[in-house]
Amino acid sequence: MQTQAQWQKRVIKTGVGIVIVGLLGGGILVGLFVLNGLALAKQEVPVIGETAHPGKQIPGEAAERQIKILAYNVAKGFIHKGGLSFAAPEKVAQRLERIADVIRAEQPDLVFLSEIMLECGPSPGNQVVALAEATGMHAWGFGENTNIGIPFYRIVGGNAILSRFPLEPVENIPLAGRQPFYVTRNNRRMLWCAANIAGQRLLLAAVHTDSFNPDNNLRQTRQMLGYLHGRPAILAGDFNANPSEPSIELLERSGLFAGAVEGPLTFPARAPEQRIDFIFAPNSWKLVEHRVIQNQASDHLPVVSTFRIPQ
Repeated sequence: MQTQAQWQKRVIKTGVGIVIVGLLGGGILVGLFVLNGLALAKQEVPVIGETAHPGKQIPGEAAERQIKILAYNVAKGFIHKGGLSFAAPEKVAQRLERIADVIRAEQPDLVFLSEIMLECGPSPGNQVVALAEATGMHAWGFGENTNIGIPFYRIVGGNAILSRFPLEPVENIPLAGRQPFYVTRNNRRMLWCAANIAGQRLLLAAVHTDSFNPDNNLRQTRQMLGYLHGRPAILAGDFNANPSEPSIELLERSGLFAGAVEGPLTFPARAPEQRIDFIFAPNSWKLVEHRVIQNQASDHLPVVSTFRIPQ
């Protein structure tokens, strides 16, 4: 029969064993977390894919001369409910179908998406591929801003481009002020792809710049222009700056772009107070039409521009 002292020793040994196992298990989880964030994350490498839909056929010199572009911050499909709470996959799928309805109705040639999820362990589903397939787009590109978790159970979100034209991956550059991988709030990169449109190679940038610090937002905009070095490009997305603010004024003064700066407000969708979502195309293009689409599928209103490309 055990004495009280023997019993206490056994309890202590068991407790120490549990603590050691817990520490080892915690160490393994921390190691996997760091491995995922530093080694397995795509970081500056864009992810590119194609769907079963055929790409737009460009008939030689008589290339498409009218291009429709849509930009939409899709708010992660409302997948994150706060803290460690996530929406059920079927709820997210319903939200994505509403977003797909908007895109299908417009039949754009290019779609630039902000705040979209490539992976989400707590609520599985690839939002980029789901929207590309649902809207009949030929190609998609994704650039991650956030990749946090452990292998096979992680949250990967960022920017994306859907295209009827074949896409070429370029870079997913870290923007000014970017923090270590484990900081998820306002931690931004910019996705750059390229496509041949009307016989010209164009850079395509999916934009989602700093939403908290206007000075850093301006630094990121300067970085964007410096990256271009005057090369023709389409920039579209959530710029987190209004027309009267320095970032948008800088883009206008650059003389590189055509597009609608003034117009209806875009955020928040239910009662808009700001115009922060834009589409900028090469300055040789002529803006034919620009609209803000009234739709509550996200917390931003989507914007759509049609351009005519000169011969």
